[in-house]
Amino acid sequence: MTEDAAEGDNGRSAGSRIAVIEKAVKTLDALLPVTGGLTPTEVAAAIGTNRSTAFRLLTSLEVTGLLSRDASTGKYHLGMKLLQYGAAVRSGMSIIKIAEPTLMNLRDEIRQSVLLAIREGWGARCLFRIPGPEVDVLSWTTGEWLPMHIGAAPQALMSALSDSDIEQYLAHNNDWHTLRGDRTADDVREGVALIRQRGWALNRAGITRGVASLGAVVRDRSGAAVCAISVAGLEHHYDEPQLQRTAATVLAAADEISKHLE
Repeated sequence: MTEDAAEGDNGRSAGSRIAVIEKAVKTLDALLPVTGGLTPTEVAAAIGTNRSTAFRLLTSLEVTGLLSRDASTGKYHLGMKLLQYGAAVRSGMSIIKIAEPTLMNLRDEIRQSVLLAIREGWGARCLFRIPGPEVDVLSWTTGEWLPMHIGAAPQALMSALSDSDIEQYLAHNNDWHTLRGDRTADDVREGVALIRQRGWALNRAGITRGVASLGAVVRDRSGAAVCAISVAGLEHHYDEPQLQRTAATVLAAADEISKHLE
């Protein structure tokens, strides 16, 4: 039986239904980083299926509002309904509700972009982002995942891990590339030691050229790391003596959020 025939069977098994859902998710993932949209042929290549299957997936996702189609180009884009899902996810995250007032004040005081991230696997995902009032740097966007050795917030979260967890991360990761060059496992260990010593992480142009960020861990009453916050702006704002003032302000904001955690 062909793939198309199997997928067209109304009596399909639970396994085949799950496979269709997986392909739908892969379709959304393929469109996520693409601003100009994709054609059915391009989607088929991206998710590893034939064009007719891809077209049926795209059509179904368009009907539900998860995708939209540009009639002039025939390309598909992520749909506006996904904004509703994103808003619902955000509203259900208590850490964002707790931290948002403090992060707004931090943005106004630092005059730079502010972010909140949580650990996810061997990395960190940005949950919440407030653009800077003067320069909005787009080094890390909401929903984006970064490995732990890249970015101020991910590195701050890594510093909160146990030494054994850090060694496990180092053992399972083979890619140490940053825009400032490749790092080694020893570089990462030294960086963690420095973060633990001073209480904050500094990332200089590791994600985007000309952009730096500074992050700190937010802990609950037991001392466990809950999330990390960071500020990001043009690199020259992270030179002395402004660097120390920025670090003190970020640490104070992290402490304030910690005090509001149950």
